[in-house]
Amino acid sequence: MRVSIVIPTYNEKENVRELIPIIFDVFHKSGIGGNLIIVDDNSPDGTAEEVEKFQEEYPIFLIKRSKKLGIGSAYIVGFKHALETKSDVIFEMDADFSHNPEDIPSFIEYLSDYDLVLGSRYVKGGGIGNWGIYRKIISKGANVMARTFLGLRISDITTGYRAYRKEVLERINLEKIKSNGYVFQAEMLFKVKEKGFRIKEIPINFIERRKGRSKLSRIEILNFFLFCTKMGIKRLI
Repeated sequence: MRVSIVIPTYNEKENVRELIPIIFDVFHKSGIGGNLIIVDDNSPDGTAEEVEKFQEEYPIFLIKRSKKLGIGSAYIVGFKHALETKSDVIFEMDADFSHNPEDIPSFIEYLSDYDLVLGSRYVKGGGIGNWGIYRKIISKGANVMARTFLGLRISDITTGYRAYRKEVLERINLEKIKSNGYVFQAEMLFKVKEKGFRIKEIPINFIERRKGRSKLSRIEILNFFLFCTKMGIKRLI
């Protein structure tokens, strides 16, 4: 089974320096044949240059974009490259250590019975560390609204730690996914459910980023709520 992990980056130089060797160590210990696809949006801190230092040692494909174009489009670009290179499993993962690389083998194990595995903060055994009350309210509220308006029986709709079987991404028309930022995760999940694929949530412990600043903006939050409202009205009609 060939595994690709897609990681969008913007000003993640310090994090990728630590993260890349850890991921490949997990691959080695677990007998996983895998690679990284890193999509960098012209990070001014030199993230791309830091990634390039590891390319001789590890199988890493670096996609350098000319400007900051958003996490949704970064994932789409990475997904397309993973499919072109015949990957069987394609992950979404953050670069900031909020997602534990040690969980990767658990995702792959569940893909023998499911088509999409979600790393969930809100199922039994999952949790969140180092978040303030504001972030917790926003996250919980977003998930409640998404479940209600999109008709999804999923505890953590906004999670960005996911593993797709290639068949899922092949069946979804990626060209039609136009959302970016926070709302991208909800739209992808809505499309996956619409196609009738099997979804499994497994518990993860989400830890707020070690270094750098969170990139969640108020505009992204607003777009998320607008998307859910629009899709909820369409479902009612």
